[in-house]
Amino acid sequence: MGQVTSWSSWRSKEVLVREAGETGPIPLQIRGVFGASVVASAVQRTESTVAQGVSYRVWDAGKRLIILPAGYNALDVSRRSVGSSGSTGIGPWKVTRLTGEDIRPAAGQMAGRGPWVLRLADGSLKSLRVVWNRGESPGCLTLFRVGPGADTGFGSIPGTGEELSAPHHTQETIRVAGPGYLLLDADRWTLDID
Repeated sequence: MGQVTSWSSWRSKEVLVREAGETGPIPLQIRGVFGASVVASAVQRTESTVAQGVSYRVWDAGKRLIILPAGYNALDVSRRSVGSSGSTGIGPWKVTRLTGEDIRPAAGQMAGRGPWVLRLADGSLKSLRVVWNRGESPGCLTLFRVGPGADTGFGSIPGTGEELSAPHHTQETIRVAGPGYLLLDADRWTLDID
């Protein structure tokens, strides 16, 4: 049987993304549902324990690119009502597993909204000049390494990513080498890459 590359449901559900023996971060795209929000949380499930990690929220029927860190094997996807209606929306949510080639490479001048994932294709050192939220409030840039050292991780669970941005900076220059994935998390961001 081949590897599953997408999951969809009208209900809250946990999906197993990582197959046995796989290592490294996995890029995913989440599509929400009309009239509600979807919260997707990274989960490390073993026979004896369950550990929950980073969570991502998708409002309405929007789409978001996210990373399942190397230290996790599943995604817990739950539908949430918006406002006082109690409605959990219309239609199914969908999670799609992406390949590195599906992710836009970090190059030149770029801009985006919300959490977004870019690919650092090689080991060359890049200089990233970032402006978060039009210079009004800080954002967050996290690197998820691919290849040797990808599973070493930072924090309490291996492979959770390396936060590169300063907590209070609204503009910053960050030097980084790939290969890996960059997760930019801010309402708005602009990026100039050398």
